[in-house]
Amino acid sequence: MRIIGGELKGKKIFFIKNSLTRPLKDSVKENIFNIITHSNILNVNIQESNVLDLYSGIGSFGLECLSRGSKKVTFVEQNDEAVNSLKKNIKNLALSGKTEVNSEKITQFLSSKIRKKFKIFFLDPPFSLNEYLNDLKLIKKNKIFDF
Repeated sequence: MRIIGGELKGKKIFFIKNSLTRPLKDSVKENIFNIITHSNILNVNIQESNVLDLYSGIGSFGLECLSRGSKKVTFVEQNDEAVNSLKKNIKNLALSGKTEVNSEKITQFLSSKIRKKFKIFFLDPPFSLNEYLNDLKLIKKNKIFDF
């Protein structure tokens, strides 16, 4: 795995091989960033945005955002092995000052008093998990979006 664009393009990302997590494929990342960057419908600027990466795993999406100029990324992941790999990636890419890692359940994080506002939200939950609908409701209820 690697960063596919921006300042850190080509840098390696460490990932874990287990049945609980699945890394975001490079082709999927590329498509997402093409849509964000070139869409006539979306008006989102990656540069200088605060990003909330929920179910972040090893942090592939958020790290890509930082490589492309995001101001800060808040990662939320409850799997300890994934959190350890995420922290290793942050350290190896020298991004500690632009990141915050929360190793708790998504619902717990979203139910807490969040003082930040985010412009980009990325949710990549396990396929079998349907809690993301409640996550979206909590994001709306707590008004943590910056549009």
